[in-house]
Amino acid sequence: MEVDFRTDATFTIIKGRFKAPASSSFGLFIIFMDNVTKNVDRFDIIASHFSTVYENSLSMPWNELEDLIAKMKWKGEYATNLTHDIQATLEDLFEPGTGRGVDIWQSIKKAQMNKTSAIIEEYLMRPTGDKNIKSELAVETINSSAIEEVKRTRQGSSNSGSAGETMQMQPAQGDTLNLGDSSVVLDISLVLAPINGISLMEIQEGEKILVKISEETSRGQYFIDLLDASRDHEVIPIPASIVKVTSDGKFFTVLVSIGPGVYGKAIQEDNIKVKRYDPSRDTRKPKTEKMEMMQNMQNMQLNQENNPLDPNKKEAKQPNLVLFLAIGGFALLVLLILIILFS
Repeated sequence: MEVDFRTDATFTIIKGRFKAPASSSFGLFIIFMDNVTKNVDRFDIIASHFSTVYENSLSMPWNELEDLIAKMKWKGEYATNLTHDIQATLEDLFEPGTGRGVDIWQSIKKAQMNKTSAIIEEYLMRPTGDKNIKSELAVETINSSAIEEVKRTRQGSSNSGSAGETMQMQPAQGDTLNLGDSSVVLDISLVLAPINGISLMEIQEGEKILVKISEETSRGQYFIDLLDASRDHEVIPIPASIVKVTSDGKFFTVLVSIGPGVYGKAIQEDNIKVKRYDPSRDTRKPKTEKMEMMQNMQNMQLNQENNPLDPNKKEAKQPNLVLFLAIGGFALLVLLILIILFS
């Protein structure tokens, strides 16, 4: 493979994907290297425990790959902690002066892509925990004017569509539900299943699907812990029942019930397929049952406090009253007999 390093090609773009089967880790990344300084200008990464991330082809243009990574992050379709760990690893890999950025640049210049992959895989072993990790790379060379043109196109699309998208993201008044003042609505992401899943247009109320609670807020983190929705500091999917799915253009608003008074909401672009819940594969601890039992006990205590005259307690007092009257009557009879005898 020969890489064209023309004078007007000021950036080398590395498009890559990796898979680490031992830890079920998959990812996509894009790296922008300055051909003058041989340092990384910027990079972006997304990692997941679902192999669908790896199924994306590297033949797409660099700007489409960059948009795809941004879109998947916006939807929450990634493993947060794993992505952060790999991002930190790539920062070490391309740290000017101490990293291997120059080695990677020179390997690409000499068309030694196997050596480039080996360097990247060596660094990715640590965050993924897989010594047999494999990566695939593709390279594009572009000039700064091409990057600026893409930026202008994106900016124009954003400005022209911002008003319409804002209207689409707002649910119609008829779509709102009265969930009660004490209800909690959490931000969630839907677990996708492109092959065996069910589409949002076909899903029915009451069906159970898998969702992930967002850990971006303290409230989300609280319910993740309460519902045992994490493993090794990674958020895992939990079951939720469909309450309502509404669509406005290409946007779908999905409302699900996670537990008593706890709901989840996701806004999804396009009619994607989501994964159904399989009870036989649910390994979580039954914290939801414990939460319901505690709530029932609290309700029973509250009812007893509001109704102190319990029928059982009333019946228990009646035998004591009869005994008291019997003893009093007998004492009065004895007193009358004594008065008659001594009068």
